[in-house]
Amino acid sequence: MKKSETTMYVEIMAQQLGVSEDVVRKRLDHARKEFHIPLKYYANHRLYLTDGDETLKMHAKRLQDEREKITTRLAQTTGWTLKEAQDYLLHITTTFHITGKEVMDSLLYEKTDEEIAQWKEDKKARAQARIERIREKTGWSEYEVRKHMAKCKVVFGIAMANYENTLCYSLTDEELATYANLEDSRRLGEKYITADTDVLKNKQLFNETYREFLGRDFWVNRDSDYASFKRFLGFKREVFCKPVDLFGAHGVYKKSVSFFKKRELYDFLMKEPKMLVEEVIKQHPAMSAFYEGSINTVRVFTILKDDRFDAFAAFVRFGVGGIADNVSAGGIACGVDPANGTIITPAVGNDGVLHRVHPMTGVAFEGFQIPYWQEILTLTEKALRKVEGVNYVGWDVALTKRGPILVEGNNVPCLSIYQSLFAYRKEGRKYTYAKYLEE
Repeated sequence: MKKSETTMYVEIMAQQLGVSEDVVRKRLDHARKEFHIPLKYYANHRLYLTDGDETLKMHAKRLQDEREKITTRLAQTTGWTLKEAQDYLLHITTTFHITGKEVMDSLLYEKTDEEIAQWKEDKKARAQARIERIREKTGWSEYEVRKHMAKCKVVFGIAMANYENTLCYSLTDEELATYANLEDSRRLGEKYITADTDVLKNKQLFNETYREFLGRDFWVNRDSDYASFKRFLGFKREVFCKPVDLFGAHGVYKKSVSFFKKRELYDFLMKEPKMLVEEVIKQHPAMSAFYEGSINTVRVFTILKDDRFDAFAAFVRFGVGGIADNVSAGGIACGVDPANGTIITPAVGNDGVLHRVHPMTGVAFEGFQIPYWQEILTLTEKALRKVEGVNYVGWDVALTKRGPILVEGNNVPCLSIYQSLFAYRKEGRKYTYAKYLEE
């Protein structure tokens, strides 16, 4: 008989706690009935490690707040009323069992029900293909693969999307315990960010707050007239468009600017969901040499404790065939020495394949010195000190001929991606930030 997903998670949590599965099921039932906390949330946020109702209450409120924020974001993005957004999310979640976060992150509100059903099938197929690849490498059953993937998330905090490229299937529990992970990044955020994170999540608010570090002009397609749009365009020949509250390169695209069709472009953009329209960044020639089709950015993990700044980790991303460098969008990344800005690993993508040179240009990665590294550290420190209470940020930085500029800031930067870059040599990187999680 095929075991259910619930049984799989119960087995994992019972094994970790050293208790019977019945005990875990009772705790799960209590969290679901009394606080409406779903199974995966309970497991992935390690709520099984506490049996106190106060913690469950806190997370129940967090879930409710997040649902309300997503509803508000959807209404603002689409122009719907809050009631329309709420009804739509209820329809999608009950019909397709898709979360509100997935609706926003994958722009599902722009799709028909038939397209959403196909999107879900495609996602399921990709997940199954990953499982089959791991089965071939390990000889495990499908259930054993699924269970180990879930365990790595529940126990060690490693995002499932990074399970394969982190080579988790080849590691012992002792090795996995030394690995940097996404759950630790959330914990760092909870500990060191005491202000509203909308300043990082909303691209418009981010640009307005950190304008002095951007090095480029921007315009928003809401509450703006044609005259302001023309002033923004000037003599630009191309603009970069991205939704104000999405990450991972979702929904981004470029638009050419025709001198005789500026009004037509304005009308087009005003009908789009709320987005940031930016001047296109002209990156440093040394970064373009790897791949010129995208802006190849540096991610710098920064923290401020007791007024002391630390850039404790970094990696650099490169596009491969598309306009985005994000690993989730098909890009590849290399580990960087945060002390001097030198690339210290080959590149890795979502598939875990190592690239000593860029697959499209043949430019070698390891040993490359990222330009303006000290200026990058200075820039990110100034940005981190800009907003009181925002003391942990993963900054995305682009390089131009004149120096570094900010692209985005992330309140939960993915330490799982960072860790995957060192997986080929089984080197756990948790030590780079462990001291900040003490106490």
